[in-house]
Amino acid sequence: MKTHIKQELMKNLEGKSLGRMGYVICIIKVDEHHVNTGIIDYQTGCVTVNARYSAILLRPFKNEVIDARVTVVNELGFYTEAGPLTIFVSRHAMPPDLLEGYDRDVEAWISDDKEVEIRQRCIVRLRLLGVMTDTKQITAVGTIKDDYLGLISMGY
Repeated sequence: MKTHIKQELMKNLEGKSLGRMGYVICIIKVDEHHVNTGIIDYQTGCVTVNARYSAILLRPFKNEVIDARVTVVNELGFYTEAGPLTIFVSRHAMPPDLLEGYDRDVEAWISDDKEVEIRQRCIVRLRLLGVMTDTKQITAVGTIKDDYLGLISMGY
């Protein structure tokens, strides 16, 4: 019975957003001493069981610095992903040398001195300006305007 409860927890919770609690990456263990006997709902026949478990969560915070992979580049900015977290970096949240550097032909943000080139699949370090949690997903807005932020690797 307890193995079935653990399998159901893994099936129903892993890969799901728990709102403000974060995004469940994986369930590590279910504490078997804290799985109580269930309560039967006589109308539906379903059983409700309280269980205590340990899990790894992704819970991003405002001003947290994260490394992420660029997925989409357009003239408004670029989108990145860090696991299940999607982050948008606006053109106004980029350093001044990148402000006019969008190249439509190669779909990349290129600096004035041509040293920095942000395109798909490259890795950037960014700071989260705001985090929005939903029941289905977690999204954020970030910046690469501060010191020590920006392009880390080209990621080819």
